[in-house]
Amino acid sequence: MFDQKFEVGRPSCPSSHHTCHALKPQYQLSWEKNLTGCFEDRAHADANYEKLPKEILREIFDYMKPSVLKSVILVCKYWKSVADEPALWKDFDLPYKCRKSEVKFMEFFQKSISSKLQNLWLENFSFQLNDDHFKNLLSLDLNCLIIGNIDLFNISDEYLAVVVNNSKRCEIIEYDSELKTTNGNSINVLGLNKLKAIFRKMESGTKLKSLELNCLSNYGKKLDLSFVPSITLANAFNKLESLELCEVKLKPDQLKTIFDNMSVSTKLKAFKLERLNFDSVDIKIFDMAFSNFIELNLNGLSLDKVELIHLAENLDESCKLKTLILSDINVTEVSPRLLARVVTKVSFVGLHSVEITVDQLDQIFHSISTGSSTIKQLDLYDIADVSQISPETLANGINKLEVFDFEKLESDGFTEDQTKSIFKVMSQRTNLKKLGRTSTVKPLEQIDNIKKVEPEILAEAVHNLEEVKLSLEDSYLSASQYIAIFKKFGHNSRIKKVCSGEGDIYL
Repeated sequence: MFDQKFEVGRPSCPSSHHTCHALKPQYQLSWEKNLTGCFEDRAHADANYEKLPKEILREIFDYMKPSVLKSVILVCKYWKSVADEPALWKDFDLPYKCRKSEVKFMEFFQKSISSKLQNLWLENFSFQLNDDHFKNLLSLDLNCLIIGNIDLFNISDEYLAVVVNNSKRCEIIEYDSELKTTNGNSINVLGLNKLKAIFRKMESGTKLKSLELNCLSNYGKKLDLSFVPSITLANAFNKLESLELCEVKLKPDQLKTIFDNMSVSTKLKAFKLERLNFDSVDIKIFDMAFSNFIELNLNGLSLDKVELIHLAENLDESCKLKTLILSDINVTEVSPRLLARVVTKVSFVGLHSVEITVDQLDQIFHSISTGSSTIKQLDLYDIADVSQISPETLANGINKLEVFDFEKLESDGFTEDQTKSIFKVMSQRTNLKKLGRTSTVKPLEQIDNIKKVEPEILAEAVHNLEEVKLSLEDSYLSASQYIAIFKKFGHNSRIKKVCSGEGDIYL
C-alpha cells in the first residue's frame, strides 16, 4: 500500500514535522509523483484581488446587499470602478429611518452614497414633504419611483414632474379621498395641475420607459385624466415602452386620439388596460394600435358580443404578440376555433378568471397538440370545467407546452383519468421543463390524483422534466412511487434541479 522508494531521489527536507516525511501510497496520481522537494516549504503566492477580472468581481458583488457594497467601494479604486455600476445597486431603496425622521432624510442626501439610490417609494413618511426635500431628488437617476399613500400638496408641480420623468419606471397610485395622512388631512396625491405638469414634461422629453397609473378604491373612484388635453396624453404615452392604465377615467375623444397616434408611430411594446369604460367608443380604434404591441393585458373590460368578436378577429389577423393575458372577461361568445387560433399564435398566454366554455378549452388544447402552434406557456387561474376536458386532448396539449401553470385551477382540478393520461404522455415524450409557473415549481405531491399514477410511469415522466419539486412531507405519494423515482436517477434522466423544503440540489 505504501512505497518508500518514492522518496528516493527527492531532495531531503530538514523539517521533521512536515507531512512530506509520511509514507506515501503506492498508487498516486502522476502530478503527485512528479513533485520535487518539500511542498510545505514552498512560498505561497500572495493573493492579489486586483488581478481578478471585472466580470468575476461583478458576479461576486451582485450577491451583496447595498449595505455591504457601501464598504466595498472603499477598498480600492479598482473595486470601486466595478461596485459603482448602477446595476449592482438595483435594490438600493431609501433607508427606513429617512422616512421617519426629517433630520435623517436631509443627512442621507448630504452623503455621496445617496446618488446611488435606485428605488424610491413615496409613501408613509412621518413628516410633510416639501420642495426643500424634493430638491435632493432632482438629480437622481432612479430605476423605479412609486408614488402612493402620501400628501404632495407642498411639492411644486415642476419638481414632481422632473423627478417622475428622470425615472425609468414610475407607478402612480391614487387612493380613496376617505384615507387620511398622518396629520389627519385628506390625501390628495396628485390632482389636476400635477398630472398636467407630469404629462407635459413627458411630452417634451423623458427618461421614462414604463408608466403605471392606478386607483385603489372601494367606492368606484377612478384616476381622472379626462381634463388632460388629448394630444398631450397621446404624445406622452407614445414615448413609453410599457403603459398600464388601471381604473383610469378617459373620454372617448381622448382614447381615439391616443390610439390613432399609436397606430402611426409609437415606442409602446407592452400595454395593459384594466376596467376602462368603453361606452361610446368604437372598438375599431384599437385595430392598428394592437398590431404593434408585443405584450397585451386586458382586464375586466366590458365588451359586448360584436366588440369581443371584432377584437378576437383583429388579433387573429394581425397579431404580433408574444404575451397575451385576459382577465375577468367573458369570452363565451367567441367561436372555439377563433379563440384557439388567437391563443395558439402567442408564446405566453394567461387566462385568469375568464368565463370560457368546455368546447373552447377543448379546442385550445386540441389545437396546441395537433397544430404548429407558437404557444409555449399557458397559465390558467380560476378557470372552471377543466375537469370536463377529454383526458387525451388535455394530456397531449399540456405536454406540447414548455410551461403549464395550473396552480390556481378551481376546486375540481384534474380527474383521475386526466392525471393518469398527463403522466403517461409525459413518460413517453414532453416539452415540459417543470410543473408549475416559470418562477416556482409545484410540488409533485400536490397534483390532483397523483397517487393513482403507476410508479414506473410516474418515474419515467418525472425524469423527462428538467426541474422537479418533492415536498417529502405529508406526502400523497406511495413508498413504491418514491422508490421508482429515486432509482431512476442517473439513468437517462433529464433532471437538472431537485427542489425540496430542505433546499435545492443541482445535478
